[in-house]
Parts: sequence; C-alpha cells; structure tokens
Amino acid sequence: MRSNYLGIDLGGTEVKLAIVDKKGKILEQDSFPNSCPSDPKKVVKNIITLFKKMKNRKSIKSTGIGVAGDVDQEKGVVRFSPNLKWKNIKLLKLLKPSLPNPIIIDNDANAAAWGAYWLETKGRARNLLCITLGTGIGGGIVFNGKLYHGASGTAGEIGHVTLVPHGLRCNCGNKGCIERYLGANYLVAQAKEKLKKNRSKIIENLTNGNIENISPKILAKAANRGDKISKNVWKVAGERLGTVLASIVNLLNPEIIVLAGGVSKAGSLLLKPIKETIKKNAFATSYRNCRIL
Repeated sequence: MRSNYLGIDLGGTEVKLAIVDKKGKILEQDSFPNSCPSDPKKVVKNIITLFKKMKNRKSIKSTGIGVAGDVDQEKGVVRFSPNLKWKNIKLLKLLKPSLPNPIIIDNDANAAAWGAYWLETKGRARNLLCITLGTGIGGGIVFNGKLYHGASGTAGEIGHVTLVPHGLRCNCGNKGCIERYLGANYLVAQAKEKLKKNRSKIIENLTNGNIENISPKILAKAANRGDKISKNVWKVAGERLGTVLASIVNLLNPEIIVLAGGVSKAGSLLLKPIKETIKKNAFATSYRNCRIL
C-alpha cells in the first residue's frame, strides 16, 4: 500500500525533490541546479529524470509542488513567474503522465506556510504568516487553520508590496518592490558596491580575494566575524522587511510570523532589526501577541 508523498520545490536557482512519510519525515531527497529555468519542458524533463532515480518512488500516493510565481491551483497552471520567466505554463499537464497522481501545485510560499503551520506549530496557531527569503521574496497566509488564497489565488505576495515608490525595476514589471531590495542578488550587489569604496579583509579571506564569490551565506559569516560592511547590509535589510511587516502585523494580527528560505539563515543578523522595527512601528498589542521565528 502506498503511504508516502513526493514534494517538489521548483525555484529559479534550484529544484529540490523529497519523499516524505505521513508525519513529514524526509525519507529521501535530491536536487539539481535550475540551469535553464526559462525552458519549462527542460525543467520538467530534469524533474522526471531525477524522480526515476529515487529508491522510494513506488511508495508514493500523491505529489505536491511549490512553484515560485502566480499559480492557478485549480488548473495547475503557472500564470506568471518572474524568476522562472514563465507565462501561462500548463505545469500539471506536463507532469501528470510521469509523476504519482493526484498532483497539487501551489505557490512555493503558500506551500512553505502550510508546512510551517503543520510541522512547526502542529496546527495550534490558527493564524500564521510565512515569508520566504531567497532569490525572490514570497509570502503565504494561514487564516483560521486554512491556507488563504484570496479571490484569484495570489494572496500573500509580500515580495511585490511597494517599498520604494518609483524605485528599482523588479522582475515582475513594477518598480520599488520589496523583493528588489531584499532578494539574495540585491544583498550581494549592495555588498559589492560598498566594497568599491572600502576594503574588507574578512570578506576577502572568505572569497579568496574574489568578490564575485560573495553570497548571502558569506555575508552572514563575515558579519558574525565583525565585518562592518556585511553587518550594515543585514541591518538595512532587516529594517526594510520590518517596516513592511509592521503594517502587516497591524493589518492581519497574526500569532506567528515564520521566516524561511536561504536568506533567513542569517538568523539574528536579520531577525534583530526586523523585531526592533516592528516593535517601533506596529501596535503594541499586535506586536506582543506575535511570535517571529
């Protein structure tokens, strides 16, 4: 009897597959770099190839897929993905013949929000907001124990809340989106810009003298070793996200905000300025009743 599940995280930089049991324990996992993200047929082919190599594939009863972008959950269509550069891709149709059915496709941040609700809070927190911080910035909302999709399935897109009117052009086509000021590529670009004016021996050592090797992970390591440039990059990023989250705390009054994704691994470097900014700008009662993890 089939009793396990296949989960797929389809991102602009990497695609991850995992087989999990009914308690969420990962039994097997693998990934591949998404070197041709704008070619959906090639991405699908790579997913199927990797899946066929998985030892526990015959135990799977259904498949769940999280995709970075605007997803029609009912039809399994990726309507728009800025980072994948997809428009109206019938992903369910492409995958259905080769992966265990039924297949559920949703926005990756919605999937992360449901994962946080189910695994981290065990369903005890009725209202939860999940922010995914990586190449892009996503958001998912759980209201009264249910995933909230909104009128057209696009609720939770915090990455495309305007932070700076008439600001930098975002991949979505708008200007000044928070994703443009907090995504992994922007953080790296900020550090590189600052390094043109001031040297950092710490960063030079961590990158073998080549600043092209800078990544959010290296910026976190450098900041933890006392590098002023890296610490400032994280402080500004945290204050910017905290400014947006303060408004959302006032609007939605969530019990928990969960930060997920690669950039969130900066930990307290990001979390401290986020909490300080929310405390400064949100209603005191809303802030006191919201845990930020």
